[in-house]
Amino acid sequence: MFGASTYTLPASLLALLAILPAGSAFSLRATKSQDLGAVLAANSNLSTYYNLVKQYPDILLQLPSYAGVTIVAPNNDAFTKYQNWDGQNQSMVTNILEYHILQGTVATGAVLEGPSTFASTLLTDTAWTNVTGGQKMIINKQPGDLVVFTSGEGSRSTVLQADISFTGGLLQVVDTLMVPPARLEPTARDAYRDLTSFLGALYAAGLVEEFAETPNVTIFAPRNAAFQRVAGTLEGLSRDELAQVMRYHMVPGAYLPSASLANGTNLTTAAAGGTPLHILRAGNNLYIDSAQMVQPDILVANGVVHMIDNVLNPAASAATPDPAIGTQAPVFPAASGGASGTGTAAPVPFTTALPCTADCPVTTAANGTAATGAAFTATGTGSVRTTASRGLGAAGPRCTGMAAAAVGVGVAGMGIAGLV
Repeated sequence: MFGASTYTLPASLLALLAILPAGSAFSLRATKSQDLGAVLAANSNLSTYYNLVKQYPDILLQLPSYAGVTIVAPNNDAFTKYQNWDGQNQSMVTNILEYHILQGTVATGAVLEGPSTFASTLLTDTAWTNVTGGQKMIINKQPGDLVVFTSGEGSRSTVLQADISFTGGLLQVVDTLMVPPARLEPTARDAYRDLTSFLGALYAAGLVEEFAETPNVTIFAPRNAAFQRVAGTLEGLSRDELAQVMRYHMVPGAYLPSASLANGTNLTTAAAGGTPLHILRAGNNLYIDSAQMVQPDILVANGVVHMIDNVLNPAASAATPDPAIGTQAPVFPAASGGASGTGTAAPVPFTTALPCTADCPVTTAANGTAATGAAFTATGTGSVRTTASRGLGAAGPRCTGMAAAAVGVGVAGMGIAGLV
């Protein structure tokens, strides 16, 4: 394959290529006894994963030579959990295999309980990720030395067999496939339905592509109840005014896990003039201006999302919280005669701006029970930058509000929505 040149493969790759079957054009003799192939072959519960790697050997040519790797190997049961798994889909398989390889050796024994650890993977295909240096996944150690890897759409993979050594790195056996993070749209509408107002507001403001395609973003997304509390005010804003408010919720060009948000930090936002957000830590609570973070570290294709309990206001950037109060007051003036209220019986603002399809009626209740998960099933290549979406061109229920205009913006999954 490499001709008669003096090209030298990295030592780690020489060992890893030994997993390939005899007679393969890539087959080489292992130089050490505990090569990856021997480890995988010795574990019958990894036969599906082993066969996939042999079927798609090109993945091994990307392994770094400067340091070891950590391979997160799903057991056989992990693959059978997903009825739509297609082992013959080369793009899907290759990118998922890459997402299961961590840069550097990550020993579970070195992971401590407490803040999440973010690890970079070998998934760099721009059709699947818009995060510099490889798409991320999250590692947590829970009581009882239980180690969990969290991936896209909140998928959790528990380590069943830890720190198995092979020449070139470590192997971690998990019970669930890790899912590469999806675009913001399906993540907010299907996986985290408490963010449907936030997503609808982005559609209404014409900002979906900006939020979903800007690389390396940190997004602070208010939950539905936060929008309900200020519905009368926000729904009375012009499109440009709403866009200014929404851009204050995004920090472009800075991938910031919650653990990295230091007390007293100011973050430059996408709002006009870069109006900064202010970080405050008080005990176990983390505040962005006066909004409290209620769910951190939601992975999306182009960055990370943190759910907060209040809508941020660039005109009230000096707002500070009172940590003694459980829920801070809204930072928007009450609208005269405007509707507001929280709970499952109250309307959820901006959801009429969401695109609707034949199998995804527009949600109007706070519990989101009207929506279905099929609307974001994969289409095409699953590009991070795609503007296509299955079902948008099909006959469906009548859309209201901004929905018809939003079809031009488009919503799309990441190519594996059928797995979750």
